Amino acid sequence: MADLNTYITTFNCGRKLIDVDYFASNFFNGLKTDLPPDLIVLCLQEIAPLGYSFLGGSMLAPYLARFNEAIALASERKYRGEDVEKEYVSVVSRNVGMTGILVFAKHHVAHRIRWVQTGGVGVGEWFQMGNKGAVGVRMALHSDGNAEEAVFTFVSAHLAPFEGNWQRRNEDWQSIVEGLVFEEVGHSVKKPADNSEPERQPLLSPTDGTANANAGPHGIFSPPSQIFFAGDLNYRTSDSSPSPEDAAKWPQPIESNTDPRHISQFLPKDQLARERSKGHTLHLLSEAPIDFPPTYKYSSAAQKHALASSLTTASHKMRDGRVVETTEIRPPAEEVWLWAEHRTPSWCDRILFFEAAAPTQIHAYTALPVQPTSDHRPVVLSCSIPCKAVKTQVSPPFKIRDDWMQRRAAARRYELIVGVLAYLGWTWEGVIGGYLVLRALLGSGL
Repeated sequence: MADLNTYITTFNCGRKLIDVDYFASNFFNGLKTDLPPDLIVLCLQEIAPLGYSFLGGSMLAPYLARFNEAIALASERKYRGEDVEKEYVSVVSRNVGMTGILVFAKHHVAHRIRWVQTGGVGVGEWFQMGNKGAVGVRMALHSDGNAEEAVFTFVSAHLAPFEGNWQRRNEDWQSIVEGLVFEEVGHSVKKPADNSEPERQPLLSPTDGTANANAGPHGIFSPPSQIFFAGDLNYRTSDSSPSPEDAAKWPQPIESNTDPRHISQFLPKDQLARERSKGHTLHLLSEAPIDFPPTYKYSSAAQKHALASSLTTASHKMRDGRVVETTEIRPPAEEVWLWAEHRTPSWCDRILFFEAAAPTQIHAYTALPVQPTSDHRPVVLSCSIPCKAVKTQVSPPFKIRDDWMQRRAAARRYELIVGVLAYLGWTWEGVIGGYLVLRALLGSGL
């Protein structure tokens, strides 16, 4: 089978509904090939407010649905008028708390998927709940007349925040390797059926339910597969919070790499590169060279400017001679980067991969424009993945915990409790609903 043209995006959504039109207009900016991707993988963090994310189901559905709309709109716009297949099948959607992953495939690829597995783990400071953590999708493709399977593993992660927490982020990576275990997705389930366990249900899976031949608990590095690890990894360019005068020295879109504000002057300060070089985190994974701006933290002014400066008016002449003006969205010109002054600009959002025996061909690794709904910029990786079985077996840096299942089940119970409390206390629907219930109880004399 030919290589799999794949487009991976990681995006911290800022707990807000995305602007579908804006997201779609800029989504394919990092695509360097002429044909639409065979596979689109969205790795999402802070998808929705905590209560909605922990309860999941219908609470989370509107937030995920907007990404489905955006992918369809982006494909239609980019390939309008071209003789290409523009529609994508939603293969699987899974979340653990506030971290999620969505996989879309062209029809010819979806039909070759033999099985799908998912897994997740929380690494939050409170009882390993999913306010931080990782969620993964593993799937196997086959080619006609070939019994061997090409296995692909995609992981979306969100690690501990703040400049000084680099060691905690290293520990989060260890916890993910120890606790993220993949399990088979049931073929009969098409959408979340039980709000109490939304993270175990795919929105759509084309699998036939055939079990993976490799039995037993399997983590990120087993069985052998192509691996992509993406997310808001939160590694910063400083070990301490900035002082007010630091902002004058922060990166700006300057051409000369000798200028102290050029991004090349900040890359040597990157915590992730430092910790990887010491063998403390993201073991066995590689990253393409970075030549894009820091992805965090953009100010609220930057978010407002992104949408306002991208709106353009275009005139279109109709067949009857009428001239109609329409508003279109274009990538805003980056004349200046507007940073939030209480966080050091950093490359928090990253995509790494395992260099298997058949190396992945990287076409582009870049950041999309500032989004009007988030202080993070999305990061995309456009690549061609060899669609062949990986034979290279590696030893994982950490062993899977014997109690991984019990720990995840306990964390899920806490998530439901916290989700209910957050919904009742932090949302208008919850406050009003709680008030009505309380008034009814008081009125009944209880």
